[in-house]
Amino acid sequence: MSGEQANELALDTEARVHSLDNENFGDTDENVGENLVFDEAKASQALALWICTADVPLRIIEDPLFLRFVHSVNPFAKPGNVKLVKAECLKIFKEERVKIKQALADFNGQISLSVDVLKSSVCSEYMCLTAHFVDDGWEVKKWVLGVCRVWEEEDDVSKMILKCLTDWKIENKIFAITMKNDSDYVATVKIIKDHVQEKKKLQLKGQLFHVYCCADMLCAIVLDALAEIKVNEVLDHVACGRPTSLWHLTYQALKDASELYSMGEFSRDEYHVIEIPPADVWSKAEAVVKLLGSIYNVAKSLFETKYPTVNNYLHNLQELQASLIHESMSSDSFIKPIAEKMLQKFDKYWNDMFLLLALTTLLDPRFKKKYFEFSSLKYENSDSKLQVTAVLDAIQTLYDEYATTIDENEKSMSKSSALSAGEDSDGPCPKFRRVEEGCGSSKDGFDWVKEYEQFTQSKGRRPKSELDFYLEEPVIPWIEDFDIISWWRTSSSKYPILSSVARDLLAIPISVATSYDAYDTTARKVDWNIISAGRDLMGALMCTRSWNQSNSDKD
Repeated sequence: MSGEQANELALDTEARVHSLDNENFGDTDENVGENLVFDEAKASQALALWICTADVPLRIIEDPLFLRFVHSVNPFAKPGNVKLVKAECLKIFKEERVKIKQALADFNGQISLSVDVLKSSVCSEYMCLTAHFVDDGWEVKKWVLGVCRVWEEEDDVSKMILKCLTDWKIENKIFAITMKNDSDYVATVKIIKDHVQEKKKLQLKGQLFHVYCCADMLCAIVLDALAEIKVNEVLDHVACGRPTSLWHLTYQALKDASELYSMGEFSRDEYHVIEIPPADVWSKAEAVVKLLGSIYNVAKSLFETKYPTVNNYLHNLQELQASLIHESMSSDSFIKPIAEKMLQKFDKYWNDMFLLLALTTLLDPRFKKKYFEFSSLKYENSDSKLQVTAVLDAIQTLYDEYATTIDENEKSMSKSSALSAGEDSDGPCPKFRRVEEGCGSSKDGFDWVKEYEQFTQSKGRRPKSELDFYLEEPVIPWIEDFDIISWWRTSSSKYPILSSVARDLLAIPISVATSYDAYDTTARKVDWNIISAGRDLMGALMCTRSWNQSNSDKD
């Protein structure tokens, strides 16, 4: 999708607002109060646009306070026709869906997916499918494509995803899919992968297709640690907090309680009436707090950063790995088995995701190959040379695949242009590529000499590629809040092929949940305001709000 199309989508919403602003909802002549009227249809359009583009519940139109406000503006107003507003919301959704579908069709890149299974308060489950990509204007997009209720059958999720991909006609653009780390979803990913491979060739033979959720892995190892201590006993008796499904809040409460205990706070007279946990409980709690602290520091760097792209994961997770290894070698008989269990789960995730994390680290101009040299020394990794070789081979293969695809697209466009101009599309010498004048010859007919000279000067070696030049250039100085998308946008003219690789890789979501939702150890809940709108409108609102939010983020 081009930058112009993205602007059109954003401007369309703005145009809707302005068109409603310019409409008169009634004659407001102060001198003729009895002539004051109210246009219910126009009001319904305005309310529907508000509900579709902002986090506003549908039931607000029946809220007494809202009605009082509306009546204060226009005593004749009656904005309580829910049926009419619903119809307008669905109309907006259908109109926007046509534009989004066309934008995805025109998008010259690849799309990654994330699948989140949400729960409602009545135990129903809903699947939310989201598309992630960086558009042709280098704007990050996160568009909800569909929301469906999940029933009992095991293959429900895969059927819904396939139907959604078919409806949107994007099967030939799927790069990767991120799901929760549940063994039940392995079969689902395989079904999706097999279907996509019928439509396109997967990069690196599909090694990057299945992305495991990092937030899910961190939640799992946190729960392993918390299960070994009496969390309620520590927190309930000292009123430092309550355990919640957000593990970083539980960690903070445990940390506060442990610090108060170590300072002797609970020895004061006012605590004599409270049954304080024994010393061994506090000792275990302090050990677990230390473990959770290393996890939280990493999670904070990943989920609470300004630019949460995948290039930030490898070096942060490697710090956590080193910490877990250190604790797993501890002489403490309590903490050692806990750390070993956590490390086992971490290592599985690390091995599954290393290639993707390493590739995006290589494409970070602050790191490139230098980071791997640094990490091999810091962490004393004996396998680092083999790993680096594998990563360099993978990025070369990926680069070559993109170069071939781009070249074929250019040839196809050139052929189409030649046919439309009535020229011979085969030409006299098809083996020469990307020559400015003619097909392998200049006006004088001797451009091939330059290619021959380059070949002889390179002593028979292949000419350096964009990838070679990029890797040979020195790393840039360290920037804490580094906007890597912006860097590659600026460098896209210098590295047109490599920037296409970077654009698709950096769009891959490494966690299904983002920001503070990533700390939730339970299934995320669907907003009741969304569910209460009704099943027919629920998906429409989640879609239109994501489309509008994605467009407004750049403003």
